Amino acid sequence: MSKIKKSILCCLSVILMLLTSLLQPLSVVAASTSSELSFESSNVLDDLFSSTVDGVPFDIKNFPFNEKSSIQILNFVEFCYTYKESKKDDFGLYVYVYNPQGLDIDKTSKQNKIQLATYSDEFGEHYDKFELEFINEAEQSNYTGLFYKYKIVDKKSADGKTLIDRVNSNERVYKVSGIELLTKGNSNATEYGVGGTYKFTGYAKGYGPDVNAESNLVCTVENLETLSLEVHHTNYRTGVSSLGADHYNEVNTVYFAVPNRIFEEYGNLQKIRAEWWEYKTKMAAITSNYDYYKNTLMKYIGTYTGEHNSSVDNYLYSGYEGKSGSGYALHYFDWTYNKDLTSQTGLFTQTYTSKKVSDILPYAFYSPAVDVDSVFKFLYSDPIAGSVDSTQVAEWIYNYSNDLGHGYIDCNGRKISNDLFESSVDSGRTMGYNDKTIDLGDTFDLNSYDSNHNWWNKFWDYGFSWPDTSEQYSNVAPIYELKESDLSGSDTDISKRLLINSDDVDELKDFFDEAEANDERVILFRFANTDYYCAPAFAPHVQNITKTDTYVAQQTVFLDFDIIELTFNKDGVYHVIPVVSSPMDVINGFTPPPAEFEWWKIVLALLILVLIIVLIYPILPYVINFILFIFKWIVRIILFPFKMIGKAFKRKKRKPKEKDEANINTQ
Repeated sequence: MSKIKKSILCCLSVILMLLTSLLQPLSVVAASTSSELSFESSNVLDDLFSSTVDGVPFDIKNFPFNEKSSIQILNFVEFCYTYKESKKDDFGLYVYVYNPQGLDIDKTSKQNKIQLATYSDEFGEHYDKFELEFINEAEQSNYTGLFYKYKIVDKKSADGKTLIDRVNSNERVYKVSGIELLTKGNSNATEYGVGGTYKFTGYAKGYGPDVNAESNLVCTVENLETLSLEVHHTNYRTGVSSLGADHYNEVNTVYFAVPNRIFEEYGNLQKIRAEWWEYKTKMAAITSNYDYYKNTLMKYIGTYTGEHNSSVDNYLYSGYEGKSGSGYALHYFDWTYNKDLTSQTGLFTQTYTSKKVSDILPYAFYSPAVDVDSVFKFLYSDPIAGSVDSTQVAEWIYNYSNDLGHGYIDCNGRKISNDLFESSVDSGRTMGYNDKTIDLGDTFDLNSYDSNHNWWNKFWDYGFSWPDTSEQYSNVAPIYELKESDLSGSDTDISKRLLINSDDVDELKDFFDEAEANDERVILFRFANTDYYCAPAFAPHVQNITKTDTYVAQQTVFLDFDIIELTFNKDGVYHVIPVVSSPMDVINGFTPPPAEFEWWKIVLALLILVLIIVLIYPILPYVINFILFIFKWIVRIILFPFKMIGKAFKRKKRKPKEKDEANINTQ
């Protein structure tokens, strides 16, 4: 983000805080309409016209459409609070939203939420998100979409209490850090910073100790410190992991900048709290054979086949191992799609076993440069060749048709097909909703294949060829403050040092430079390490598809990832700051199996080279002399023009000298 944009956002934030401090809560509706139902039936604009701003009646001229402004909470209303159990059902919290840009808000989306302070512990005050229930919007045609009225849906937070259970009857305090609203056409909601502390005292008529007393409900508004973060994502995949052949450690990281003044005032960053919805994708097929992609893979995408369906001319499997015995053959696979597990061939029985049998293939991608088995690929392999970028994968997930009727995953109310994901995630991890607080002192290990596999395992899995099996990291810090020295060296060096994607190094460098110029520090937050599976795929029954041009891959995705709060530690004193950052989907691309170090191909090439030398040895001196002769003449031809120019300069210098000598002789 440019400095100009940041300055504009800063100014808008200041203006918003000033407006928030000036606005007073809406006058509570008279006793005759004191029920919650009556209050919700009133239109947002009618409510606003009956309210006051700093003691002055609301004037709509002060809240026009303005594309340069941003969404604001115009008013926060506590409706009919009471300590009496018999009337607690009338209680409600409402927010009035001012939408100056006239954004096309998806008014009823479950992704629309507000973030409020809930409970406190020894580390400070913590925040939670609450769903916003749409009530109504401005009905007048001139103001359509300018004002919205929402109800906050109360719930139990981590302390087991609801908002009404938690507040003190003498002073009800509601701290609001941000509001998230989904604009139509977007996959994720946008969070808007609306930091404010609303303090209510007194009661509406009929809800206090004296039921006959008039309303004495009063609200004061104070500023609330929040931290706006511009969050970026990157990932890193190591060599083969301890899970075995075709498995790789994957680290998912986000990075952001925090102003230096925050560290100076509150100390070191101790904890980061974030939420996300975690799922493991089903296997994806990627091929460079366009005919196979178009006429076979795409033909059966999202088709239920059962364990084996001979009428479906599409078979795919990965992780093949074979053993043969007397009159039989055993075949072991990591994964199979539409593969008959037991088949009869003549007098011999072929027995197939698979760790995972899939009856649906929901992902298929065409990538023109897939090449997972080339001779000497390890010498020239391009890590991008044959990959599918993250945008393609994300769009596939968003646009996938849910025709099989398996429903949708649990993900913040979003309609994302359940067909696309497995019924579980990696061991030790939680599928679906996650709310995690990660501490500075927490560490994790990325164990390599070599950590629990010996040379025999390697030979069994890879024969005379293998990828990198030794890349291992121990005691990796999940929270890391980036230093300038971390960005020295090649992109590959930086990538391995920081566990980030080499393609993101330049972007990280630019972000770091901009943060330093703005007196900020950059933080890396490695929030998850999971398994990435990637293997050559075989489809020998279909158009001779082999492992050279097709592979399958599987990864973990983190949907609606959002940082909620940061906790700082200064000499043992903790301070929690709520974060304003828009949720994001962490979906990586698919990358092909890495280059394998293939000894047998090297040996074969060396033998061929030796054979060629032996065959031409008798004439080798003549060949060498001929090459030297040709080289000598090439050099002469190249140097000829320069020699001629040099001679010309010598002649010009010689003529004046000869004239001088002639004059001397004459004298």
